[in-house]
Amino acid sequence: MNASDSYPGFPMQLGLQDRVVTLRPVEMGDRDALLAFARALPQDDLLFLDRDITQVGEVERWLADVAAGDLVTVAAWDDDIVIGYATYERGSVHWTRHVAELRVAVAEAARGIRLGRLLLELVFEMAIADGVTKVIARMTPDQSGAQRLFQRLGFREEAVLKDHALDGSGTLRDLLVLTFHTQQHQEQRCSECGTLVLSALALDGQPLCSHCFEYHYRELGTGG
Repeated sequence: MNASDSYPGFPMQLGLQDRVVTLRPVEMGDRDALLAFARALPQDDLLFLDRDITQVGEVERWLADVAAGDLVTVAAWDDDIVIGYATYERGSVHWTRHVAELRVAVAEAARGIRLGRLLLELVFEMAIADGVTKVIARMTPDQSGAQRLFQRLGFREEAVLKDHALDGSGTLRDLLVLTFHTQQHQEQRCSECGTLVLSALALDGQPLCSHCFEYHYRELGTGG
């Protein structure tokens, strides 16, 4: 069974500027495409990942964890090339099961077309549907682009951990933790299905979640 079969609404196809991007959960056969994507990323983009996804064994373990239901990863494809992904992973002990960490990475050639924001919104909606009430993101204070992306979506700074990360060159880096508490953000909901969203997508003046937006986008695109 394909991974997409476990998640209604996938695969999704959306037009972003001059390209059509396909979004779907990753599956075991995606190993080589994910490796190629990871190995082309800048080193700073890899710094705070929990695993080194430039290594075959780590990608295989990642995909095995997805298949086991331990985390959720949605990849963006341009034909057969991965151009981005977002993932959420819930706390591994019972007292942090309400918390999920969001991570997103986008290929340098696919930046500036709102792909990172779309991927974040999509996995956020999936995490909320899974019962998450607090979402966190980690980055360095100098990753200003990532900070702006999360802050525009309602994330707020919760902590700065001094000298908490050691990068590939052996330099100590501060770690910035941004959080989103769903109890404090109940106003952003899809007008069609009621799903809580980070930032509703507008279509014909109606705020929609990613799935409802994609459904109506396809209808409009086919003349429906």
